[in-house]
Amino acid sequence: MNWKRRIAFGVFIIVTLGVVLSRFYLNVQNDHWAGKSQAVETAYEKSILAKATKVDNFYGDESFQIVYGEDKIGQGVIVWVSDQEVHAEMTADNFTEEQVRDIMLKKGSEYEVERVMPGKLGNDYVWEVFYKKKDDSGTRYFYDYYNFKDGHSLDTYRLSLQ
Repeated sequence: MNWKRRIAFGVFIIVTLGVVLSRFYLNVQNDHWAGKSQAVETAYEKSILAKATKVDNFYGDESFQIVYGEDKIGQGVIVWVSDQEVHAEMTADNFTEEQVRDIMLKKGSEYEVERVMPGKLGNDYVWEVFYKKKDDSGTRYFYDYYNFKDGHSLDTYRLSLQ
C-alpha cells in the first residue's frame, strides 16, 4: 500500500508542476502573441493585406512587426507596422528574399546565413541579412542591408569576434 501512495503522490506532483509551468508559459507569451495579433489587425485596416501568413519582429532604429501575406487576389504583400507608420510593398515589384540569398551565395561558401528579413535602415526599406563567417581568429557576425526595391547594397555592420 505504501508504494501506491508514493506513486500517486509522484503523479500528483508531476501533473501539478506541468499545469503551473504551462500557465506560466502562457502568461509570459500572451503579450508577445497579442502584439502580433494587433500588428496583423493594423495591417488589415491600413493596407491591402487580405490574408496574413507570418509575422516577424524587426528591431532597428525603430521597431517593426513585419507582416507577410497576400492581397485579395493572392499576390504577395509585406507590411511594416510600427507605432508611427504602416508601409506595404508588393513582393512581385521588389527584390526577393531568394535574390538576396543568391547574393550571399555569390559572396562565398564561407558565409553562413542565419536570417534574412525585411526591415528599415534610416529612411530606406531594406532586406536585413544576419550571417556569420568563421576564420582562423574565430567566428565573426555581420549584418548586411540591401535596398528592398532593387537589391543594391546599402551598408554592412561587422560585429566583434566571438
